[in-house]
Amino acid sequence: MKNLLTLVLMASLSFVVSSYSNSKAKKSPSAIAKELYFPVAGSKSNIGSVWGQERDGGRRRHEGIDIFADKGTPLVAISDGVIEFVGNDELGGKTITFQPDDYEWEAYYAHLDKQYVRNGQRVKKGQLIGTVGNTGNAKTTPPHLHFGIYTESGAIDPLPYVKTSPKISAPVAVANDEAQTKSTKRSTKNSTVKKSPNGRVLETEVKTAATRIITGELLRRIRIKL
Repeated sequence: MKNLLTLVLMASLSFVVSSYSNSKAKKSPSAIAKELYFPVAGSKSNIGSVWGQERDGGRRRHEGIDIFADKGTPLVAISDGVIEFVGNDELGGKTITFQPDDYEWEAYYAHLDKQYVRNGQRVKKGQLIGTVGNTGNAKTTPPHLHFGIYTESGAIDPLPYVKTSPKISAPVAVANDEAQTKSTKRSTKNSTVKKSPNGRVLETEVKTAATRIITGELLRRIRIKL
């Protein structure tokens, strides 16, 4: 009987998560763009390199867009969400991987000069997370943000998601008590339903712990192509 109740509960939770995921999938990229902030603050930035352009003599394709701006220009969180990974490697240089609350993809910021967030930190839409730079394999190029969007299946063209997003003149001020840390290594023993600030069901703690950690690592491996 106990096993039956467990199966019914898990099936119900899966249905809720699936229903919510399907409702999100119906939104077009242009509709989502209106809900996000442009990742580079200020008005003095321009998109100079787009999805699919050749790299390394045609051996690979550009999996993102490059947004050029002065070194030190503030970079902001495109929505409320959680910082999944703050890293530094030869290709992307100083990077930030960000998980928005309301979408099942991750935003990837690369070639940063400064990083002002940490792994697991919850951030607000428009909050300062870093600054434009040219670290990694961008050392010989003008300062810019490489911005990408990654799904469980790999990279997708991020331009439609931010092309018409509002640009803010400066990062949104956030009080110290709002900069809370949210661990990505939660226990899966007590499965509870997590809700977004507007009360909608987003996902179970089990899904967060299992899916975000596993797919987060997978996406970071996929991101070898800038």
